[in-house]
Amino acid sequence: MIRIDGINIKAGLNADFVGIALRALRIRRADIKRVIVLKHSLDCRKKPDICHVYSLGVEVQGEENRVVRACHNSKVRVAEAPVNNLREELLRRGVPLAEKPLFGQEIAVVGSGPAGLFAALTLAYLGAKPIVIERGLSVAERAFKVNAFFAGDELDEECNVQFGEGGAGTFSDGKLNSGIGGSLAAAVIAEFAENGGGEELRYESKPHIGTDVLPAVVSSIRLKIIAMGGEFYFNTKVTDIIIKNGKLTALKLEGNRSGILKVNRAIFAVGHSARDVYEMLYARGVQLSSKPFAIGVRIEHRRQDIDFAQYGTGDLKLPAADYKFTAQVDGRGCYTFCMCPGGEVVAAASEKGGCVVNGMSNSRRDGQNSNSALIVTVNEGDFGSGALDGVAFQRKWEKLAYRASGGYAPPTQLLGDFKAGRASFALREVTPSCARGYSFADLNSCLPPYICKSIIAATDIFAQKIPVFNSFGSILCGVETRTSSPVRIIRDESCNSSISGLMPCGEGAGYSGGITSSAADGVRVAMGILK
Repeated sequence: MIRIDGINIKAGLNADFVGIALRALRIRRADIKRVIVLKHSLDCRKKPDICHVYSLGVEVQGEENRVVRACHNSKVRVAEAPVNNLREELLRRGVPLAEKPLFGQEIAVVGSGPAGLFAALTLAYLGAKPIVIERGLSVAERAFKVNAFFAGDELDEECNVQFGEGGAGTFSDGKLNSGIGGSLAAAVIAEFAENGGGEELRYESKPHIGTDVLPAVVSSIRLKIIAMGGEFYFNTKVTDIIIKNGKLTALKLEGNRSGILKVNRAIFAVGHSARDVYEMLYARGVQLSSKPFAIGVRIEHRRQDIDFAQYGTGDLKLPAADYKFTAQVDGRGCYTFCMCPGGEVVAAASEKGGCVVNGMSNSRRDGQNSNSALIVTVNEGDFGSGALDGVAFQRKWEKLAYRASGGYAPPTQLLGDFKAGRASFALREVTPSCARGYSFADLNSCLPPYICKSIIAATDIFAQKIPVFNSFGSILCGVETRTSSPVRIIRDESCNSSISGLMPCGEGAGYSGGITSSAADGVRVAMGILK
């Protein structure tokens, strides 16, 4: 395939990609077999003159190198064609799918978030019959349960925003952009696209699926695994592991499929909120360590204000604008995280008596507000060096947030009042979006003083880029504590933990962050079984 980079098209104008390819390559229309978009982004550096930036892939009649040499264009080169799905990437890497090296083996996968799903999918391609054990419900049943919680129902501690098929990412916009890059990440995104996520996932610089579309995508991947011989045990929880001579021999299950499941390998992709699993593994002698993470709040602004600040125009043809900011305050990293353009804040508790928030948006990103986590890094100096001290630290602030709000609807405060250290009593220009509701409270009582101080300083720094960022009426709600796992389950080069056959995986194990990197880690750990 021939790749053409650096194609700039002013926002609002139509793009004739075939015509662009013809001019760039200096060939006839009959010489082109296919033109596809390989990459798309927005260039907002010269507001309000916004440009779409494209890279195109072109398949031509004849020899590609000859066409490239003849066109004398520095933006043109021969490149490898993108893969269409994970299977193609595995074949490209020389993974022996045709031989099915794991034929017939029943390997357990604990958890069906992105890491667990992609581990199971890889195992199925390798000929295994993976048994996926999920404490929550299937994604359709889970969505019903979660929406009922948003409407005011009681919290189900086994099936909620954190637990259930699809993992925590199912209710956080489905952002697929990742810092890991590379062909494996691209293959993961291509797999999501092939399973109903939308073709634009393959080329957008910041791809996202949307909470409204994700359930169907997750279901499609599950059905693909089942078609290759895999099984799913929903409403089934691993409550213990059985070890003999330092090796995993079985899992104790409770719930819909209770009993003892004999295994010699189990991939643990349990997610960053599976605190009871951490505690069980720690009690059984599995080597864990604490790791840094971040806590803070969600901040909400009107979408139109963020759009205008980022684009310099209110043109509705442009997508809802995003942002990503970082700063150093008193030696701590302060940053925005999981930004949801045109999205909403969600109540994301998984334990009774604790209040947690997250953010999500649907595929159209057309909500009234835009929100982001506004968080500050913490480490062992803040919560202790014990393996589970970070978990205790999270719980402390979640319980204080629950006490401040009187329930799972998040404690909420205007930024101006947060700076003044007083609870709010009325809204200004921004209306909170959380479907569970909100309760006015002073968030200074729900977070450590050094976190509050850093948040205040960060809002002023970020306002240098988006002036409305630190407006008095900006909405804060809390607490945001589940940014990443506070625990790492130690594993070696073969992906085994200190217990042979127990293979930690994904964000909950401390080896990834976000949907794409977690899915990629699931693939890597599954391939690790071949070693």
